[in-house]
Parts: sequence; structure tokens; C-alpha cells
Amino acid sequence: MDAEPRTPRTRLELAEKIAAAGPLRGRMEAFVRQRFRLSAPEVEDIMQDVLLELMRHDEPVRDPEALAFRIAHLRALQVLRYKSVRREAPIEADFGPAERLAGPDVPADLLVLLRQSLAQVSPACRRLIRSHYIEGRTLRETAERLSYASANNVWTLLDRCVRRLRTILGVNP
Repeated sequence: MDAEPRTPRTRLELAEKIAAAGPLRGRMEAFVRQRFRLSAPEVEDIMQDVLLELMRHDEPVRDPEALAFRIAHLRALQVLRYKSVRREAPIEADFGPAERLAGPDVPADLLVLLRQSLAQVSPACRRLIRSHYIEGRTLRETAERLSYASANNVWTLLDRCVRRLRTILGVNP
């Protein structure tokens, strides 16, 4: 008998196919590992979350692989967000002493204005600005350190952050 593997029709069948550790699971693990640069235990946790999500409701699916990859993608994003969430720290914790921000010959009122402006941007913007401008890392190093997909993403986000700071400071671009 020449039986081809049957395409799963329900979420439960799809979960069983993924749990069997076949080629679909291998492709999903490779996708999550390469796309999000996660460790093996984190990838395994994401795969378990995908299985749980699929088993919650046994309903029909139109495109089973697309659904499985989409759930894996969303779970990986949640893991990354959870990893990057930090408690709100004062600006001094992000940038250190005032001399590191602008130098010793900068007037104190300008430093106060800069600190107030930095307090108005998001913590992610402050991390990008600190990594690239204060610590002197390249875009690629910043992307690797802060777990962004590429240097292009860092450049785009950094550009937005600087524009936001200019708007807050009232400086025309």
C-alpha cells in the first residue's frame, strides 16, 4: 500500500504530528532557533507551548503548518519580551554619571535637560542609545547584545529614538 502521510485536519491531529518529532517539528525548531536566536531549552519550552495551545481546542484547521508556525512565532516573541522586560530604573542606572553623557565641560542645565528628555523615551530607546552612543558599540554589536534580528533593525529603531529625542528637545531634524 502506498499511503502518503495525511494532512492533519484538526488542531489535535496537528499536535500529535508535532509531538511525534517528525520533519515538521524539526523545521519549526530550526525556524525558532535561527529567527530568534534562542537556546535549546527555550526552543523546547516554545514547542511545548505550541503543543498545549493546539490541544486546547480540537477544531478544524485550514492550513495546519501555517497555524503551527504562527503559534511558535508568537510564543517566541513572548519569550523575547519577557527576557527584555526590566524593572524601571532611574536614568543614572542606564547612563552612569553625568560626565559619561556629555563630558565635563557641558553646562549643568543642559545635562538636566538631557536627562529629562531621556526619561521621556522608552527603556528600549535608552538601552539602544546607551549601547551605541555611550558605550560605542557598532550596530551589529548592539543587535547581538540586545537580541535584535539585524543591524538594520537597530538602525531603524535608533533613528526613531533619536528623532523622538529631537522632538522632545524641540530641535529641528
